[in-house]
Amino acid sequence: MGLIPLALLLMVFVLPPSAEYEHSTNRKILPILKHLDSSRYAVGFDAGSRVHVFCFDHGLALLPVGNGTAVEFFALVKPGLSAYADDPQAAAESLVPLLEEAERAVPQAWRPETPVRVGATAGLRSSEGNKSEKILQAVRDLLRDRSTLKSEADGVSILKGSQEGSFMWMAINYLVGNLGKKYSDTVGIVDLGGGSVQMAYTISQENAANAPQKPDGQDPYVKELTLKGNEYYLYVHSYLYCGLLAARDEILKVSKDSGNPCILVGYEVGKAQNDSKHLYRARQ
Repeated sequence: MGLIPLALLLMVFVLPPSAEYEHSTNRKILPILKHLDSSRYAVGFDAGSRVHVFCFDHGLALLPVGNGTAVEFFALVKPGLSAYADDPQAAAESLVPLLEEAERAVPQAWRPETPVRVGATAGLRSSEGNKSEKILQAVRDLLRDRSTLKSEADGVSILKGSQEGSFMWMAINYLVGNLGKKYSDTVGIVDLGGGSVQMAYTISQENAANAPQKPDGQDPYVKELTLKGNEYYLYVHSYLYCGLLAARDEILKVSKDSGNPCILVGYEVGKAQNDSKHLYRARQ
């Protein structure tokens, strides 16, 4: 199972959809919420666009989904939501095949109690104006009107870069069994995404107290988390536009129409940029 699917699982069940990680929250993240005895399935959309369905027990141990043996149901479609910048309705409709497959993976009796969350990342974060919010609202309307799963308006959102990094850090440390241990026994992460790069690792309380302050309105560099009874001071930072695809696009734009020596002859690379379509070709 990949890190992003598990990060979505944590987003769905361990934290409220709009949760912040400010120092003042001191939120108890584990154990899981009390109502989970009647909600053993989770559906999470990564608005890339992918959907993941999980089944779990009270201790967050993953169980086989449905009658199969796999602990995750996964499906994807291309392109992602950000490709529909000028057509929010089309963006929402692009999720319908994934939604239908996800609902089939959840037993009918569990669907009304199965939360569904949609987390958009760098692609929509970098959208201009209010285009991203229009897309998110169209997705909210879709889930409200056409889904049998349990959806809430604040369950469809754009994750901040710091949230992405926090979830990814929790995911990898969950997988290696480090949650609940002292901070020096945890591992840091570097996630090279399509549109951004996230870094996250824990530091000592002393170093956290000496961390520089960001300007008002910006997320702090260090988040305080309480996981399995342990306090963690998590340094998180997201470098927008430094992801793999974003960096590639910037490199390709330098060559413009002259052709690029790094592209194989006969192959075209397309990237949506500022609402216009650019095609990059090999240098002849």
